[in-house]
Amino acid sequence: LVPLAERLSFITECIAEQTNETFGALINATFGNAPELLISLSAMNSGKYRMIQLTLLGSMLCNMMFVFGASCLVGGLRWKKQFLKKSINASGNVNIGLLMLATAG
Repeated sequence: LVPLAERLSFITECIAEQTNETFGALINATFGNAPELLISLSAMNSGKYRMIQLTLLGSMLCNMMFVFGASCLVGGLRWKKQFLKKSINASGNVNIGLLMLATAG
């Protein structure tokens, strides 16, 4: 599955270069989880439902924590102090809520 994930990543990057950013990001988000889907389908055929749950939970937690940690690291390298603004922007509140839900899960 590792070579498949690498090829999918390469293909989605090539498509993103030929199209606009929005379509490229959509393709990358869609096909970025294809190896996990294949693992889940294989485990589902074997009846390993708990393994599917834990794999997907681990994937969500790793993705969210990696993105948040990388954001804090890059922000910390540029600025000494960082502030979290309360905004009216609904998408920020949704992302924070999803991060809290995934961490609690």
